[in-house]
Amino acid sequence: MAKKVKSISEIVLGIPKDVAPETKIEKINPLYFNLDKLKRQPEPLYRLDSKNHRYYYRFSGDEPVFYTSVTTLIKNTLPTSPFLISWLISKQGTGAEEALERAFYGTVLHAECSSLLIYGKYDLDILPQRLESFSKREDMPVKKGWADELKKDMLAFAQFVIDKEVTPLAIEICLYHPDDGYAGALDLVCELTFNRKRITAIIDLKSGRKGFYESNEIQLGAYRDMWQIHFPNTPIDKVFNLSPKAWKKSPTYEFKDQTGSPNIPKLPYLVELSKIEADKREDTFTIVSGEIDLAKGLKENISEKTLIELVKENK
Repeated sequence: MAKKVKSISEIVLGIPKDVAPETKIEKINPLYFNLDKLKRQPEPLYRLDSKNHRYYYRFSGDEPVFYTSVTTLIKNTLPTSPFLISWLISKQGTGAEEALERAFYGTVLHAECSSLLIYGKYDLDILPQRLESFSKREDMPVKKGWADELKKDMLAFAQFVIDKEVTPLAIEICLYHPDDGYAGALDLVCELTFNRKRITAIIDLKSGRKGFYESNEIQLGAYRDMWQIHFPNTPIDKVFNLSPKAWKKSPTYEFKDQTGSPNIPKLPYLVELSKIEADKREDTFTIVSGEIDLAKGLKENISEKTLIELVKENK
């Protein structure tokens, strides 16, 4: 069975609920939300992860309304980057495993950077123990050198926060697009100093060292559109990708302005493609339960539920 990397909320809060084989539901709350500046709480959203798909949903009365994950939407409709294909080929069959390991590393980095932003302090000396704790909980191996790499990445992120005078507005906030049918979690919405001006920005943090891909740019465009709908009184000025760089003597990072990306206008076309694929998909779950009684047969032990039935049962 292929492993899946958990979300930050799962790792930090540990609150998902098993509702079907390889299927979990969790309520999504922001890790941080500045109510004083944003004035209104985000609408509650839920996330359902199955082995084939990730959904977000909310309730309108008693009925669930579903949204495709932004990352799933882009992955299923945008051609895979040739650079990523070349990398996978170069790994001679180990690329998928290494990608899973790096995804876990990235999730831990997100969680620790979130902690630094929220509390304003972070103890690097306990980082190895925290990494080991995450590893044991998620049954994911810690690669040699990860603790030292994480320490340097944390310092690179801290340097970015200091350089740009970052004030967080929301961390890991989950939003949806009411018309285009997608939803996703924004890493960081903040106020920062850019070109000597205070602006409001969305930051998407990446842990990779190979630069940013077309999909990263489109992802930021989707996040910006959702934020503008839900918080029109706090408009986004800029969207950026951020990643720590490898460094020896002083912390450094890559910070790229993606606001004017020529790839973001592709988003509406990917949305339409995603809707076509969604219409073709049948989301049903086979539930196996109860006591086996050979005299009665197995009919009562096997049931099939639709996505809507599964969600409504676990409201």
